[in-house]
Amino acid sequence: MQHKTTALNGAFGLMIEGVTRSDIEDSTFQNEVHDLWTDNGGLVAVRGADLAEASPAQFMTWSSVFGMVEDASLASRQNRMVPGTPILRIGNIKDEAGNLKASFAKGVPLTSNADIQYNPETRRPVWHTDSTFRQNPPIGSVFHCRQAPPEGAETLFADTRQAYAGLDAETKARLDELEAVCSLAHHDKKISLYTPGYPLLNEEERAANPPNRVPIVLEHPVSGVPALYGLNSSTCAVVRKGEPIDPAGLDKWDLEGIEDESVLIIRDLLPYITGPDFTVKWSWQPGDMVAWDNRTTMHAATGFDDERYTREMWRLTLLDRVAAKAA
Repeated sequence: MQHKTTALNGAFGLMIEGVTRSDIEDSTFQNEVHDLWTDNGGLVAVRGADLAEASPAQFMTWSSVFGMVEDASLASRQNRMVPGTPILRIGNIKDEAGNLKASFAKGVPLTSNADIQYNPETRRPVWHTDSTFRQNPPIGSVFHCRQAPPEGAETLFADTRQAYAGLDAETKARLDELEAVCSLAHHDKKISLYTPGYPLLNEEERAANPPNRVPIVLEHPVSGVPALYGLNSSTCAVVRKGEPIDPAGLDKWDLEGIEDESVLIIRDLLPYITGPDFTVKWSWQPGDMVAWDNRTTMHAATGFDDERYTREMWRLTLLDRVAAKAA
């Protein structure tokens, strides 16, 4: 590979510089980077000035290297999508009438590298794995930076593969027997408690979206390497594998947004997982494309001064090709 490569944190994460639009459409380059993605803990970034002008089609082609691009758009987000594509715009860009045309959530900017590590008192940053409540959770995502503020808006990544490897044998044995109960209804109710007006599932929608159970220790289907998994805003309880769930307990988690104390089994590990040995802080430049694997990483967003600066990101979600075909 005739590009400059830089390790981001030991064996976790790789940056490839000098990448062009022609590169991301080249099958040899695609195959090489896919292997590097797997070998470097499921985090790879490509950077190059030429990529700032990438078309939606080129971004979709590159994303498909890592998984099947989810070709779905939500009706409620149509004005947040790149027209005619499943690409979600994230940021604070506005149309000519001054209306927001991207998905935007105001976040807290980092003030120091110490802010990267999870703080149990503030429960920040919001480290998580995406959409574990889905029957077939997405395997990852790809972000493409179109506009970046000169400071702030970093994305944080943690290596859950090496974090698991560093645990003592007793803790590993205990976690291996557990699974997380993840519920969309719980997720929405929890968010509504601090975001007034956030839509909740009605009874019919809740029945159509039953809780999903995922292993706390997930063996990667390609590499076979185990990693910590399952912490999301939808995670309402942790139980032994196959253990029945009390319907009354589920009602409490879903309808009141209360998280069972059992979730602390994994939440208490967050300061360790998000310590400096396992984390990467990615500062965006226009053109950057970063792919991450949900099965071996966690991530967290950070804020920026949205009154002074403009940010626009494109996002695609990746599905497992085998599971998608089976469904």
